[in-house]
Amino acid sequence: MGTGCMKIDTTAYIKLKENDNSNKKVSVKNKAGLLGRLSRGQSNTYIEASAAYIDVNAVKSPDEASAAYIDVNAVKSPDDKQMILHALNNHFIFTSLTDEDKEIVAETMQLYVFDTGKAVFEQDKPSRSYYVVKYGVLEVLVNERRVSKIHPTEGFGELALLHDNPRSATVRTLEKSAMWGIERTNFRRVIEEMNTMIYEQNREFLEKVPLLQPLNAQQKDSLAASLVSCKYNTGEKIITEGDEGMHLYIIRDGCVSVQKGTKEIARLYTGDFFGEMTLLYKVPRQASCVAVEGIAKCVALSREDLQKALGNQLTEIIEKNTILEALNKSHKLYYLSKDQKESILRDLEYKTYKAGDVVIPNQSSCQGKLYIVISGRLHYARTSQIFAEKASCIGDEYVTLKTQDQARYEDDMIAGCDVKVGELTKYKFENSIGGKYKEVVRENNAMNVLRRVYLFSSLDSKTLKELFSMIDIKKYKDSEVVFKEGALCENVYIVKRGKINVIKNGKIVRTICKHDYVGERGILFDKTTSASCIADGTASLWIISKNNFIQILNEKMRAQLFHRIQMQDEDATLQDLEIIKRIGKGVFSRVYFVRIKKTEKLYALKVIPRRKIELLVLHEHIIQERSILTTIDSPFIAKLVKTFKDERRIYFLLEYIHGLELNSILKHVGLLSNNDCLFYMGSLILALQYLHERDIIYRDLKPSNIMIDARGYVKLIDFGSTKIAKGRTYTLIGSPHYIAPEAIVGKGYNKAADVWSLGVCLFEFLCGRVPFGEDFEDPYDIYEAILEYNLVFPNDIEQPTDAAKNFILQLLSKFPEFRCSGGIDNLKRHEWFNGFDWDALLKLSLNAPYTPDVGDPLDDIDDEIAEENEGLINNESLQSMENPIEINDPELDEYRKTMSTNWDKDF
Repeated sequence: MGTGCMKIDTTAYIKLKENDNSNKKVSVKNKAGLLGRLSRGQSNTYIEASAAYIDVNAVKSPDEASAAYIDVNAVKSPDDKQMILHALNNHFIFTSLTDEDKEIVAETMQLYVFDTGKAVFEQDKPSRSYYVVKYGVLEVLVNERRVSKIHPTEGFGELALLHDNPRSATVRTLEKSAMWGIERTNFRRVIEEMNTMIYEQNREFLEKVPLLQPLNAQQKDSLAASLVSCKYNTGEKIITEGDEGMHLYIIRDGCVSVQKGTKEIARLYTGDFFGEMTLLYKVPRQASCVAVEGIAKCVALSREDLQKALGNQLTEIIEKNTILEALNKSHKLYYLSKDQKESILRDLEYKTYKAGDVVIPNQSSCQGKLYIVISGRLHYARTSQIFAEKASCIGDEYVTLKTQDQARYEDDMIAGCDVKVGELTKYKFENSIGGKYKEVVRENNAMNVLRRVYLFSSLDSKTLKELFSMIDIKKYKDSEVVFKEGALCENVYIVKRGKINVIKNGKIVRTICKHDYVGERGILFDKTTSASCIADGTASLWIISKNNFIQILNEKMRAQLFHRIQMQDEDATLQDLEIIKRIGKGVFSRVYFVRIKKTEKLYALKVIPRRKIELLVLHEHIIQERSILTTIDSPFIAKLVKTFKDERRIYFLLEYIHGLELNSILKHVGLLSNNDCLFYMGSLILALQYLHERDIIYRDLKPSNIMIDARGYVKLIDFGSTKIAKGRTYTLIGSPHYIAPEAIVGKGYNKAADVWSLGVCLFEFLCGRVPFGEDFEDPYDIYEAILEYNLVFPNDIEQPTDAAKNFILQLLSKFPEFRCSGGIDNLKRHEWFNGFDWDALLKLSLNAPYTPDVGDPLDDIDDEIAEENEGLINNESLQSMENPIEINDPELDEYRKTMSTNWDKDF
């Protein structure tokens, strides 16, 4: 089968009973954005967030808690607050919340008062709120049969805080009752706002801690999420002299007295820190710290938190970052690649010196060794002046010289205090970086510029070096024209940094991002440019002249360019398309197999009715999906060709992928071998790396969203769940079995959530089942299983290799920062991939483990059938899709008013 289906993420689905008894699923959009796919079935499309079952011909039932009187002025007594906190502590949904979070949730809850015999909510109706009973007794009814009772202090309805699944039972009052309640949207808002505020405060604090300055931004981000808030009253000891220390403290507000014995030796204020010596060197506390002048608020960072967040001892991380900082500060060693710097780090010989020890003897050769000061400082022996500080390179100007140099040190360089130094001889230095410095740096420059451009993936190293010498670099200001439509084609432009927009007829048709290129069409066909290109923000471009480009153009590159140009056939109109057959049926859309009448090129056409977009306020999702797809050009991701619109619909013309879903292949072949997994996981890593470099989080990685094309290669599809996010995001979205734990608990997640999904896929490939909640369909049960984290490899299969198991355990770490340790590119270096040919995979020259037997895409299709299908879009099931439905959602109604009348101007 083929597909071009790109589904749209939504909050919930309403199942409608139509006159023909067929089922149709429609989304209810909630601005608060609690999204979730709630089925792991075997169909081509996983269903997002199952929903309320509504008979459109039936009389509408009242909304949840509509019979209640809400006492907005009700004041919670201390007993009420304690009762609510006790209820929150008794459920897994709230276990990840801090005490401060829970207090704010409790404070936000409103009092609902019901008369006798009133329904709080009804079975099969969408869920909205969580309740804790203040007084009264309620009955729980399943299919109108009482199954239990709810008494004061008990909480119920907590699943509503995750999503709006239908209620599994009816709850009705047996006597006048009152309960504290909170709606899902308020709950998510409170938690998001609180955690965002705390996280940002913590992150800002970490920037003020000199101890942590060697850490990179991502490591500080990880630590910010681990900090714990503490409050101390006046006179209360925070740490005690002589005790074993487990925490580093940073003062958020207030004053702390540092005392040695009975003597105060310092006072610390907001932004100051204490306790770091114990963490670094595991020595007893050197002084006591006491809160003074009122309450002192601190954030604490434990050694355990550091190990969880940073994956190693703080000392080792700081030493590594200190070495890398020294290399990056060096005017010579800065130009080495990341791998070469890591190689130096591994090859360094580490030595420690006591104060006064000679580190570099007088008259020793400057070219003999490279020294890196990891801790402490070096002094001149004669003058005691400082020679080199921590994070400094010594001898880097000399070990990088190609010829011999006779320079020598003219004094003993001694340790000014206890010092740790890394040392490397010139011979070992050149072994570490892979050759003579100048040659290595020249090759690095060429490779760094060109290796990531897929167009040049077929070029050998020699040709890449030649190409590098041909490149000019030019910077463009925001809105500066790169070239105008109709200009002579004289160059190919590659984006080094920033992005540029391709504009035709006043409309942005594509966005060219980092490592993508433009200008090839005119050079191949010797024509003038067919569109204008304008910088979107500041941009740096590599420019290759037409003559130079033609010199390095080989047949594989030419084939790639022709295929790309076909995907960008900007002359095709909606009227040029011929409908062959329907190939996909989504929640809001249909996908059709089409061809362009004149050229017979084959595509997939995704069709979305405007009625659905407007009714469910999906325009932002549609705009974002288009925006993301226009920036993507990877061999491992399905491409967007262009978009259309008319009065009734929005259209996406997509690359037609002639192949099978990986999900279908798994059902056919069973478990994948280790080598098969390497191929598929390598492909997915390259796809995710491409997205993450552009700050795109995919958020719905699973086998049914992975197509295997006719050559056996991976194509990632369905960008309805994707989001551009440089930091953390909070929306619960995706298929439950593949969702990362941090997304479930609502405390924010980032690109590492995709890495978790990658780990679930690998476990499924090797073990034939998902690691958590395999036997569950209810999202609530699945989420609980994920958070319980009982990860066990089944014993009824051939066990994966130790390296594969270790890789799975890394990908499925509960701690996001453990999963890829600084970026998805680091996954390539895992021992499981030892010997794997990443370059061959990028060139699509590896033998695929499985090639789908799908025949010709036009088999069984003749002109008569195509002619009959000409009116398919108008006459088929889209008619029923466009039938008006009534959705009673005041929040949705308000949000609908914000829709701009020209939101589709770029389609």
